[in-house]
Amino acid sequence: MSLRRSSDPDWSAKILAECIGEELPPCQAACPLDIRVREKLRFMKTGRMDEALAVVLERCPFPGILGRICAHPCETACTRGSLGGPIAIAGLKRYLADLFPDAVFQVAPGPARPQGVAVVGGGPAGLMAAYELRRLGYWVALFEAENALGGALRRYIPPYRLPREVLDRELAILDKLGVEVFLGTRLGREVHLEELRRDFAAVFLALGAHKSLNLGVAGEHLPEVRAGLDFLSLANSGAPLEVGPRVAVIGGGNAAVDVARTALRTGGRQVTLVCLETLDEMPAFPQKISEAQREGVQILHRWGVKAIVGATRVTGLELKAVTRVFDGQGRFAPAYDDDTVKTLEVDAVLVAIGQRSELGPWAGALASGSRSLRVDPVTLETGLSEVFAGGDMVTGPRTAVEAFAAGRRAALAIDAYLQGQPLPEVLPPLASRGTGLIPDINGAVPEPRTDMDHLPVKARMDKPEAEVEMGFTAEQALAEAERCLSCVCSKCVTNCTFLQNYVRHYPFTEKEMMRLLRERGAEEPLIPYSCHFCGLCQAVCPKDLHAGEACLDFRQRLVDSGKGPLPPHKGIQNYVKWGTSPYFTLTRPDPATGKARWVFFPGCSLPGYSPHLVKAAYAYLREKLTDVGIILNCCGAPSHLTGEAAVFEGVLSRVASDLERLGGPELIAACTHCLHTLKDFRPGLRVRSIYEVMAEKGLPEAGRALEPGVFNIHDACGARGMPQIHDAVRRLVTDMGHGLEEMPHSREATICCGAGGMVEAVNAPLAQKMQDFRLSEANRDLITYCATCRARFRAAGRPAAHLLELLFNPRWRQALDAPPSGSLKRWWNRWRLKSNFSKNFKGKTKRGITRISKDYATMRFKRNSWGEFIASKITRDLNSIQIP
Repeated sequence: MSLRRSSDPDWSAKILAECIGEELPPCQAACPLDIRVREKLRFMKTGRMDEALAVVLERCPFPGILGRICAHPCETACTRGSLGGPIAIAGLKRYLADLFPDAVFQVAPGPARPQGVAVVGGGPAGLMAAYELRRLGYWVALFEAENALGGALRRYIPPYRLPREVLDRELAILDKLGVEVFLGTRLGREVHLEELRRDFAAVFLALGAHKSLNLGVAGEHLPEVRAGLDFLSLANSGAPLEVGPRVAVIGGGNAAVDVARTALRTGGRQVTLVCLETLDEMPAFPQKISEAQREGVQILHRWGVKAIVGATRVTGLELKAVTRVFDGQGRFAPAYDDDTVKTLEVDAVLVAIGQRSELGPWAGALASGSRSLRVDPVTLETGLSEVFAGGDMVTGPRTAVEAFAAGRRAALAIDAYLQGQPLPEVLPPLASRGTGLIPDINGAVPEPRTDMDHLPVKARMDKPEAEVEMGFTAEQALAEAERCLSCVCSKCVTNCTFLQNYVRHYPFTEKEMMRLLRERGAEEPLIPYSCHFCGLCQAVCPKDLHAGEACLDFRQRLVDSGKGPLPPHKGIQNYVKWGTSPYFTLTRPDPATGKARWVFFPGCSLPGYSPHLVKAAYAYLREKLTDVGIILNCCGAPSHLTGEAAVFEGVLSRVASDLERLGGPELIAACTHCLHTLKDFRPGLRVRSIYEVMAEKGLPEAGRALEPGVFNIHDACGARGMPQIHDAVRRLVTDMGHGLEEMPHSREATICCGAGGMVEAVNAPLAQKMQDFRLSEANRDLITYCATCRARFRAAGRPAAHLLELLFNPRWRQALDAPPSGSLKRWWNRWRLKSNFSKNFKGKTKRGITRISKDYATMRFKRNSWGEFIASKITRDLNSIQIP
């Protein structure tokens, strides 16, 4: 149960600011291209493969390329990682691209813009920038120094990883879009920067990083020592290439692994990869390493190069032991033991320890040192007007997907610049970023990742350019997609029929509910008045947010504006009006002593449904404690829940005043909703539950079960946040000798019975849904400790008993099936209970407390029948009263 205090925040604003339900899933947050991976996999799960590919193409026009060579940071971030391995996101992207190879061409240029943009560099960053700018309608000229587009994709990635037919097919989209391509055109030679600035409205520089780093050791000048990138470029060009039979490859990254595997395919019989790192420290992808080892590559871990041996040609490699690769801060800072050395006999050395950009004289003042360009980190603008730059020439060597992302970001920044508009509110990312999403993965079990078939090793060596990874079959792709956990945080919605009724859009969050409240709550008051105020949304929320509090805020605003409560709430208003009148209320100290160290507060529902239990419980308390008074009244919660703050405060103040007149005793509540209300709104009062007292003092004499049963316990919403009550109730049931079976939603996660929030009065179908949700989990007879919950379950035809029946009524089995009292009978019960207590207390009251037994109305109760009293005193008001 949720009750709002004046100090509470604006809950709708708080939820809109703090709800994490619309945060990106980890896979999308990690993707530099911001691909909506979760949505892609949702489509794949249902066989809608074309729609899944359409999601990819929103951000990535080269799915077949990236599906094969992407560094897939999305998989590193995947929540499935610890539950059988991450989803094969890249492999599934490739599957879609291969399934619909022509889908990438279903795009057209945007409406023509008058400006032209020059893109220099035909690698990933330049390709993406040209594509996006052309889609925006700009005329685009793409200048590439080599004789084919692709940059590092074509020069350094072997065809056994990226078949050239796939590369050529997907890059053809640029020709279809009308990008004008100038091959064999190098900046500073065939074309100059000033010339481009003169002829184009903007220039994007994306020249990559193609200069290999040197080892800086003796013997590096020998002819058999080559840069790994140069070796790959030559091998991928199809030119004749020979390496010696014994080849050493220096490096531990993906490029080094590619060099080693390519060396095997070009004549190397014994290929050894020498790296500083242990296997776990190697930056290369584990799967690529294992495939290299399957093919025959040997790996020497924790060795560095001391010198390359040979006079006129390479004969060996002198190695020194590595003692450390990273320092205490995790920075790359290798250290060596120069006294621990060994020599490896080799015929050739291929160095793949990294690369950098190589800037020409054209860079001038744009350069940040000699290795990269200086740009604005947000807009990618350089120090020259109209000139932008991105990709590896700015950041240093990064992954292909990050270079593609830089090109996309540059295109949108250039568009904003040329249109004279501010930058888009959210520019696409350049790299992986974090997310605030806390996925709900309760109940998820490990499922092994689907392995992609690979070409046998012999077939790879027989046909060196054959693609090693063979792709997923349709069955494999579907099985792998179905492993996706669809990371969302929507526990609030999945556990609430109210939110489910109004939240319609994936990923189903409280934020959507708050937007709806703000847009339509004032004009459609049924929306805020349909919340049950059970508090389950807050109980399951990792951010402790409460949609019900926002609905309550709106109810109070509706009351303040004269639009609330709603007409169907009239019965509830009458219920509070009459239920707190002298006809049904009473405040008395202990009848034997005239004192009150404790006071029993049964609430308003239990006296109406089961007055005999009120009497029995009060007798028990007087037996176990001394000086126990009683207050028959309502805590005012119904008025609070309809938004009538003034009425609620009046009722609550009278209860507090009565307690004060009794000397400030500790209140013992039978109703957890009353307990919650008093704790929240009168925190200075001493209050506790009768079930805590009974668990401490022991069972009543008739409490031990002669015929033990097995029950489901339905926890009252009012006990949420009170684990001591949950424990006490269960202890009482088991002490009686009964067995328990917990329902999935219990204790803190209990579900409303359907009566909460006064919803029944205005939205009975929704209340019925909530009730059905609760009862769907019950497979035993029910025990409740809320009189209203018990009555609702019995009205639904389910056997249910109040806990006090089991404790005080030897015929509790009959109570399981007893129908709930009707409305008029409940009023009769309350009046008779008050009347009986008034007789018992006659002459025992404290000074200043009204003796209702002498009240005029009470005397009429005695003289006339109940029906006559209704006709003469309460008339039609009473007939419209709805008891919560």
